[in-house]
Amino acid sequence: MATVVASGGDGKEQGVETSVTYYRLEEVAKRNSSKDIWLVIHGRVYDVSRFLDEHPGGEEVLMEQAGGDATESFEDVGHSSDAREMLKQYYIGDVHPVRTSRARREPLKSNTCKSYWSYWIFPIVGAILLGFLYRYYMAESKSS
Repeated sequence: MATVVASGGDGKEQGVETSVTYYRLEEVAKRNSSKDIWLVIHGRVYDVSRFLDEHPGGEEVLMEQAGGDATESFEDVGHSSDAREMLKQYYIGDVHPVRTSRARREPLKSNTCKSYWSYWIFPIVGAILLGFLYRYYMAESKSS
């Protein structure tokens, strides 16, 4: 567990301090008993132990996801905005960013740009090739 205190981004105190506690997934995984249930939803850690008896889907649903990442299950059910608002009262921290041994020497990078090009490069190249083939075919048919 690590605690980070953040103040204003410009280096000046702004009077509001935010304290975020980070938990490793290993620590969250240990919290999977009926008396101590932690879930990860969208990278945030929630202690839902007090909510077991109140959960409309029953405590079994929460027990099934206890100690793990429940994001997909949470979204699949389609929780209401009221349920999402209620979730805030069980928030205890965020998941600690995980880095590999190589990544410890380098800052974390986003793969957004890399994946963006991989989705678009093939259709673009294909469209260009089709354009050239079409022009070639039309030039051949006019000369015949």
